[in-house]
Amino acid sequence: MLRKKIILSLLAVLLIMPPAAFAQEFVGGLRKVTGSGTIIRGGQQIIAKDGIRIKMGDKLITGPNGALGVIFTDNTRISLGSDSEIKIDDYIFQPDQGTFSFLTELVQGTASYISGTIGKLSPKSVRFKTPTAVVGVRGTSFLVKATPKK
Repeated sequence: MLRKKIILSLLAVLLIMPPAAFAQEFVGGLRKVTGSGTIIRGGQQIIAKDGIRIKMGDKLITGPNGALGVIFTDNTRISLGSDSEIKIDDYIFQPDQGTFSFLTELVQGTASYISGTIGKLSPKSVRFKTPTAVVGVRGTSFLVKATPKK
């Protein structure tokens, strides 16, 4: 009987939680994956394939013949070239609450960026780190190449 009450209580909590609490689990998805690529999530490697959804904290890595695209839930697009590595450090897209954040770190390689809703509504919320600089997005697109610190 106690177990049944606990389960019902948990279900009640889940039913009254706002949808935004679940919306942040996945922040985007992979598209146009070619060659070799991996996602590092929680210490595990996942082979990059079209349609795989990504989470905040994921590290995306392409091999010497790899390339991949990411479309975020706000329609921001990032494309990675070969031998690239990027980490999704922070992503919050809650337009109904006016809360935005987009922080990525390009560890090495090349990346192109095209603004989505976050960059248009709150450009100060978008930052793109590299080993030697932080790019503040004030336009709609850019291309960056980074060499890792030695």
